[in-house]
Amino acid sequence: MKTLLLLATAGLLLGAEAIRLADVKKIYIEKMDNGLDEYLRAAISKKFHDRITIVLDKSQADAIMSAPNMGAQRTQSATVDLKDPKGEVVLWSGSAGDRDGKFLGVKHGGEQKVADHLANDLKKAMEH
Repeated sequence: MKTLLLLATAGLLLGAEAIRLADVKKIYIEKMDNGLDEYLRAAISKKFHDRITIVLDKSQADAIMSAPNMGAQRTQSATVDLKDPKGEVVLWSGSAGDRDGKFLGVKHGGEQKVADHLANDLKKAMEH
């Protein structure tokens, strides 16, 4: 019985460490191809104002943003993951391109447009 209680307590402690997307306040953004990380820092800071802080020290972050398989991606689109600080749990994943649907894909904006779309999608996900 003592072992069960100990396991239950350990499970509660492990559960307490899990972070939810809504709890993320500090994000560390890893280096990405084509300077997308810099555009994401600016877009997230602008979109979230004081709600999210971009930190430069990974150890201070509630979540880490990275681009899986970034080398295989084109400039016109990107996929990013937002993971817990240990990199074990994906809290959110988003993909975006630089095409503007209003102009049937004629208008391009490069990494800035991709970053803006990703920041908008992240904000929508955090609000739900």
